Amino acid sequence: VMEKNDTEISTGIPKGQRWAISAPSTNLSGNWIIVVSDNFMIEYDQYLNDLGTNSLVRKVASSVVGFTREEIIQEEDGRRVTIKGKNPRGVWERSLVASGSDLENDGVFKSLSLPSVTADSEPVKADAWWENDGKIHVSWMRGGTKYGGGDFLSKRYLENETGVQDSEIYV
Repeated sequence: VMEKNDTEISTGIPKGQRWAISAPSTNLSGNWIIVVSDNFMIEYDQYLNDLGTNSLVRKVASSVVGFTREEIIQEEDGRRVTIKGKNPRGVWERSLVASGSDLENDGVFKSLSLPSVTADSEPVKADAWWENDGKIHVSWMRGGTKYGGGDFLSKRYLENETGVQDSEIYV
């Protein structure tokens, strides 16, 4: 007979595809910058065009997008991810609280949709969770009305120790 040691680290994994915690090996904390490639600029201009942004505003936005910086702070086993952003237009901060399966709830959880703000300080609702066995942080900002409105889905993850963010807009 073995007794459980209360200081023992759990090696279990949450059930399901949506986790409230990150994998123990995943830490997105750090300072992130946008890598502005030619392909990025083509996609960014198309994105702004799809939002109905005129060519002058697109040109200005394209000239400053490369100055965007984000500090990411991952805490509480990944349950909370705080993003502090800065670019020539201003500064913003948002904390995203993940909901999903963890080591205690046996896969039964209630999705959290909490108040947050966009980089333009627009109030939205935000859901967050971890996918791919806790390696990809997903945030879904819903209810935006600026620039044609829409919902923003972002996925942040590490690829060869480099931070990657993929974002999509749904109008």
